[in-house]
Amino acid sequence: MLDAYLRNGELFLREEGITEITEETVRKAYLWPVDEMAGGIGVSSEDEAISILMAFGFNVPKNRSRVKILQSLTKVSGRTCSICGKSGKVVLNKAFIFPFERKIDSIVNERNRLTFCMEHAFKLYSAMAYLYVIPTKKVSPNQWEYLKFFFDGPERELRRFKNAFKRSFWLDRFSVEVKTKNGKKSYSLRVNLTLSKYHPNEAFFAVLHDFVKYLRNRRLLQETIESGRTVRAYLVYGSGQFYRERVIEGTTLERLMEFLKKLQDSGRETMWGRRHLEPRDAAVCLFYENLEVPRNKKDRSKNFLEREEFIGKLLGGRFDFVLLNGIFMERIKAKLSLPPYYYTWAHSFLEVFGGDVVDVKTFERINGLGYALGKAMNGTNLERYQWELFRARGFGEFLNKLVELQAKLELSLDLRPIYENEREWKVVKAVLLNGMLNALYGGGKEGSQ
Repeated sequence: MLDAYLRNGELFLREEGITEITEETVRKAYLWPVDEMAGGIGVSSEDEAISILMAFGFNVPKNRSRVKILQSLTKVSGRTCSICGKSGKVVLNKAFIFPFERKIDSIVNERNRLTFCMEHAFKLYSAMAYLYVIPTKKVSPNQWEYLKFFFDGPERELRRFKNAFKRSFWLDRFSVEVKTKNGKKSYSLRVNLTLSKYHPNEAFFAVLHDFVKYLRNRRLLQETIESGRTVRAYLVYGSGQFYRERVIEGTTLERLMEFLKKLQDSGRETMWGRRHLEPRDAAVCLFYENLEVPRNKKDRSKNFLEREEFIGKLLGGRFDFVLLNGIFMERIKAKLSLPPYYYTWAHSFLEVFGGDVVDVKTFERINGLGYALGKAMNGTNLERYQWELFRARGFGEFLNKLVELQAKLELSLDLRPIYENEREWKVVKAVLLNGMLNALYGGGKEGSQ
C-alpha cells in the first residue's frame, strides 16, 4: 500500500508542475494537497489545514500546539529512509504523511517506526490530494468511523481514471462545509449518495452505483471501464489507529461496474414511500435498502451488519446465497417484505462473474424448483416446511424434507439439480429456499421470477 499511495503523491506533484522537492518547494506547496483533498475550498493556513485533517479522520492529536505540519516535513534527523534506504536526513512519519501506518504508542518503539527522506515524505504527504474519505458512522460522541480509499495503476490509466472519478464525479457529490464561530473555523464532510451507508463496504458500493450512473448519463462508461481495467482500488476503514484494508483488483472493479450497469438497466420507475426512484436507481435501491434485519432502534447501523457482510463479499466477487437466505428468514420472522429484484441481482451477478458454486444455469434450475414449490404451497398449511428446510443440518435431512414436501403437494419435480450438487448442499438449499420464499412472500415478478 505504501508504494501505491506514493504513486498518487507523485502524480499530484507532476500535475502541479513540481519536478524537484526542496525545502523551499515544501514551504511553498505544503497546503496544496490538503486543499485538493478538501475540494479546493481555499486552505490558507496551517491551523486550517490541521482542522481539515481532523475532519477527514486523520489521527491528529487534539492539542494543536504539538502538531506542526511544515515542521514535520522539514525538520530532519539522522536515520534511514524506509523507501529509498538513504541514510542521513529523514523525518519521522506522521498521520498526515502516510496515514496508514499501524502504530500503537504504548507498544511500538519509536525507532521502529517509518522514516522518510524529505523527498519521499513530501510525495507521500501529497498523496492525500487523491485520497477520498467518507464518514460512515459515529463510534463515540467525538469520533467517526471513516472509509478512506484511493486508486492505483499505471500512470496513464490512473490519470484517466482519476480524472473521470474526481474531476467529473467526486467534486459533484462531495463537499466540505465550513462554519465560523468566535473567529475559528470548523469543517464537516458531506457526500451526497443515492444509497444509505452505515458501514465501509456499503459506502464504497454506494459510490460505485452513483459513479456508474454518472458515467452513463455522460456516455463515458465504456471509456472509463477500459481505462480502469488495470486500476486497483485500495479501501481502508476503521477509526483511530485500528483499521482494516482490502484491495479490489481492476478486473473485479470492471466487473462490478458492469454488474451495476445490468442492475440499472433492469429497474422501472417506482414510488418507494414518498421517494421517487428513477429506473436506474430502482433495481439497485429497492433490493439494497431492504436488506435490513431489525434489531436496534437507537443505533440503526446494527440493523445492517448482514448487509455490510453481504456487500463486502460482493465486492470480492462472491454472491453469498446462504447469508442472503439468513436475511430473508429474519425478515419473514419480523413480518417484513422480501427485497424486490432478488432474481435480477443474483442472475446479473452470475452472468458477469460466473459462479464459484453455482453457475447461471444451475441457479435458474434450482431457483425455478424452489419457486414452483412456493407457488404450490400458497393457500396450504405447509408453510412450516420453509423452516424445516431452513433448519436441516445435513444433506440427508434436507433431501428427506424436500421429498416429503413434494409428496404432500402431490408434485413430481425434477430434483436432479439437488443430487448433482450434494457437496454444496448448503448453497443449494439457500438458492432453493430463496426461490420458494419469493414465491410465497415476494412482491411480483421482479422480486422472484
